[in-house]
Amino acid sequence: MIVSSAVGLSAAALLVYGALSISSGDGGDAAQFALAAALCLVLGTTSPWFNQNSSKVGPAVLHRVHGSTIRYERWGLFWRSALIGAFALLMWLSLWFLTPLFLTFYGALAWRSVRNGWVELDADGVRHRGWSFDMRASWDSLHTVRIEDRISMTSQGWVTITHQCVSLKPDIVLSGYKRDTAWFWRIEKRPIITMDLDCRRFDVHPVVLQTWIAFYLQNPKMRFELGTDAAAQRLASITP
Repeated sequence: MIVSSAVGLSAAALLVYGALSISSGDGGDAAQFALAAALCLVLGTTSPWFNQNSSKVGPAVLHRVHGSTIRYERWGLFWRSALIGAFALLMWLSLWFLTPLFLTFYGALAWRSVRNGWVELDADGVRHRGWSFDMRASWDSLHTVRIEDRISMTSQGWVTITHQCVSLKPDIVLSGYKRDTAWFWRIEKRPIITMDLDCRRFDVHPVVLQTWIAFYLQNPKMRFELGTDAAAQRLASITP
């Protein structure tokens, strides 16, 4: 991340310098394009810094928790939205006919088919609303909750990324419902067999999140706490 950010920011600085150098002449359009490209580079190379596992434990986790609902942290979707906006601007200055395609993302935000997500525990099971999908599993269908690594690949196909998730695994079939909420902007992959909670999305230490869910899976008699402040306080009391 440090190397890619340094390279990206250096390239962006060169583009800004070039844009300032030619802006006073007849290169106004080229200068605007260079500035837009620099903005894309800055947002693209710095976004991984806002897409990391959290180390928060104790009362610090409660700012995104209400009862037994933990909301995604704010920065991930915000940075993604800013990056798509930067690309829309870049297209407007080059391939302008592609700009409306990028702007449909903000229509998806307005219609809330793409929105910041959460995980919610209640007496019946677990609901996971991701950026672009919604799924629910009953407690009876779940067997284990553990932290696992997931490997994904960038759109360029030459960089692999490993991240952790809290995986809720079924005995045989994950009962409940699952659906994509967005048709085109499926910006978060919906798991097929398990319910995977991407640890980068939550401002909670992964072990704390896993332990909290596992407690209610293994102790059905304590599920009366779900939906109340007692569930939030239990989350805050867990240490990895």
